[in-house]
Amino acid sequence: MSEHPLTMRRPQVKRQLSIDDIGNQGRVLMNDFITERLRQEHIDDTPAVADLEEPGTPSGPPLEHFKDIARALRCIADELDQDKRIQRIIAKVPPDAPQQTFFNVANDFFLDGVMSWGRVATLFYFGYKMAVKAIDKIPLIRAIINWVINFIVDTFAPWIISRGGWEAIVEYFGTPTWQFLGLTLGGFAAAGAVVAYNVWGR
Repeated sequence: MSEHPLTMRRPQVKRQLSIDDIGNQGRVLMNDFITERLRQEHIDDTPAVADLEEPGTPSGPPLEHFKDIARALRCIADELDQDKRIQRIIAKVPPDAPQQTFFNVANDFFLDGVMSWGRVATLFYFGYKMAVKAIDKIPLIRAIINWVINFIVDTFAPWIISRGGWEAIVEYFGTPTWQFLGLTLGGFAAAGAVVAYNVWGR
């Protein structure tokens, strides 16, 4: 017996993600990334996700594999914890550094023009380490989150959309660690010089 036409299931077609969608979803991921990493490191006075969100902030379309994406970002961050070059650069940037200093350092991470999920995750990590320094200043942490998301939207949104959205990072996470590190660290030597100029040369 054939199914009645009115009850037939039509395949769901996912709508094309917009740049705003990428930014809104990225903000949700960034807020989760910060709070989970703070808990993981047992940092006192860890803010709740809701504390990091401006009232009325849109969240974008739901992420089907949110937990897997968040886990991939945290695992990449665990790798970055071991890199002394990154730690030296980040240590030189004070939490109250001007927005332009943040953007100058972020831009120099990508001097060679290579885009990868590893480098996107590096921005999350950079923002997180800045947030740790400002742990008792929620408005400043919110500002740092905005800087990270604005940079991702301006620099990476079309690239992320072309790969199918944030969900694709789960597949990327299966690549060898050496490949991730090689693609991530290309601009850090220059970034160190920019930090020295913008922070200590003012």
